[in-house]
Amino acid sequence: MYAAMNTTVSEQQQLHPNVVPYWRIYRLFSALKRTALASIPIIVYLMWLPQWKWIFYVVAAYLLFHWSKDVFYIIYGVRFSYARRSYVLTKDEIVIRWGSIWSVNSSVIPLSRVQHVDIEQDVIQKKLGISEVVIVTAGDATGIVGLLEEDANKLRRQVIELAKIGETDAYNP
Repeated sequence: MYAAMNTTVSEQQQLHPNVVPYWRIYRLFSALKRTALASIPIIVYLMWLPQWKWIFYVVAAYLLFHWSKDVFYIIYGVRFSYARRSYVLTKDEIVIRWGSIWSVNSSVIPLSRVQHVDIEQDVIQKKLGISEVVIVTAGDATGIVGLLEEDANKLRRQVIELAKIGETDAYNP
């Protein structure tokens, strides 16, 4: 792995297992929202355009496809995403690894480019005791979802401290 070339501050860190039910709940809410939006053409068909049966068939096929995909992800895909998601903090960068059933990706964020680090937590994450650390650079914001609250605070402090070292201090221009 790329981080092996640098001095690591921490070993490869896996996310907390509570992120699995969070991803499942989040995907279920997304599917319900998509279903509610897709029901609008069905209501139009039933109330005003009964001669346009094709609207019903198109929306039914759309919902069947997406619900099948969502159920597959909720049952199987979340396990692959959890197994393939981790991060490594080195003295120069943070390497975030993620993936799905078919791919594994990684993102390298140089700590000299970090502008600020946030901790975010929605209602479901709070209930499950997990947080998201968002690392913001000039070009992007990258999040690590699924850390315990104390681990998220620790990672945030470490990233801020390491970003302050050297002449490329983003916190003191």
